[in-house]
Amino acid sequence: MNTNAAINPYTQASPEQIVNRILASGKITAADRAWFMKAAIDETILNQHELTQVRQVSDRLRMGLLKVVD
Repeated sequence: MNTNAAINPYTQASPEQIVNRILASGKITAADRAWFMKAAIDETILNQHELTQVRQVSDRLRMGLLKVVD
């Protein structure tokens, strides 16, 4: 059993799944923000579709269309 996955649900989630959940809920959590920061620091390779989705999250944050929750 992967205890890391039990602690952090993002270890098994794809970038697309994370972004879709954020966009569907209209909320971004501290864990979501941490995932984005880790992906940036680790220089995670994203395909064009995933990059577009990440930009959508960023744009919606800047426009105030996503609620930041903890």
